[in-house]
Amino acid sequence: MNFFLRFFTLLILFTFIAYPQTKNYISLDELIKETLQNNPQLKAARNTTNAARTKIDQSSSWDAPQVGIEFFQLPIQSFPNPIKNNMETDYFVQQMFPFPGKINAMTTAASNNANMVEQQYFALEKQIIKQLKNYYYELYLVQKKIEINLENQDLLRQFLEITRKQYELGMGKQPDILRAQTELSVLINEGVNLEKERTDIQTMINTILSRPANDQLGYVPEPADTLPRWNFDQLFQLAVENRPELKSMNYNIDMYKSELDASKLEYYPDIMARLMYKDMTETTKDFWSFMVGVNVPLAFWSSSKYTGKVEENELNIKTAEEQYNLMKNMVASDVQNSLVNIETNRNLTELYKNSVIPQAEQTLQSTIAAYQTGKTEFLMLIDAYRMLLMSELDFYMSKMNFLQSQAQLEQAVGLTLEQVNDKLK
Repeated sequence: MNFFLRFFTLLILFTFIAYPQTKNYISLDELIKETLQNNPQLKAARNTTNAARTKIDQSSSWDAPQVGIEFFQLPIQSFPNPIKNNMETDYFVQQMFPFPGKINAMTTAASNNANMVEQQYFALEKQIIKQLKNYYYELYLVQKKIEINLENQDLLRQFLEITRKQYELGMGKQPDILRAQTELSVLINEGVNLEKERTDIQTMINTILSRPANDQLGYVPEPADTLPRWNFDQLFQLAVENRPELKSMNYNIDMYKSELDASKLEYYPDIMARLMYKDMTETTKDFWSFMVGVNVPLAFWSSSKYTGKVEENELNIKTAEEQYNLMKNMVASDVQNSLVNIETNRNLTELYKNSVIPQAEQTLQSTIAAYQTGKTEFLMLIDAYRMLLMSELDFYMSKMNFLQSQAQLEQAVGLTLEQVNDKLK
């Protein structure tokens, strides 16, 4: 029985030591870089941003000039030839000149709109990176589960062999063999489901990367699980300054303010100037003429159009400010939830690592000793081993949640953890 104890102990140690094989690791930084370059949703958002930029030049341009020719005093018998026997031909060019300040206000509004759209792109970028990190850490967890599952299958096959020999020697029971077989079958079935889960996660990552859905990914290396302890006030202040959604809404407010300035300038008239050359066919003396005209915005039948636009933009500003305040409250909630999740899973990870797993290992060792002397049943041995394995799985689950909470915090603040750390030093 001393041989059995040594053999069993070696198997337990082997279970929690990674296989000494070369693995093709995947880099999270490289995946993020590839996502930013190839993700179709981000490409579309970049095009939308560039399209918004083109509106700046459109807003800063005057209306196109008009040119024309006019024929006067055409004899009826000359129809349809307009230049036959006509008395006068006029050539003109005219241009509408907006009141000073209108173009500048509309250009500023277009610039703020482009900045708003750009910040919306950055917000989408943060969101997609968070999704990628979540799937990446889920892949890490499922790979750990598969690794533990395979090791456990090997160990249970050894258990099965041992129980058979114990039964042959009259020292074991047949139900022990059946329990070991059942436990092994459950693990094999679980392994199949875990492989499917890994495939599903890989498919989601490939979708984000715009790769073929069936591309195989490498192995996720062991992520670092250390993180400084920050407080809410520090992070919330950073979030207010850096969260893309808040920046976008600030630009939205500025855009409406610029549009309000432009709408107020609509009360002032635009100027239309026309320069004309008169070609007189009946005399050798030709003439130049010049005409200036203005529109009348405050005419009683048209003034409501301009006053209504001013009121509309004033209400738009108030709406945008309230939307900003709402988003600011949501950002505060995001930061707080991220911090709570980080601290909860940090504590759970440390608890499993420093307390639960060591206790489960001690329980297993004492159960081995009891089984060796015939003081306990095989089922108790299986339960003790299963408790250790569940503790390991719960540890990795807490670690995954801890890592995903960090990704959640990055999106909530609008900065990477490295940037947060640099700003709070």
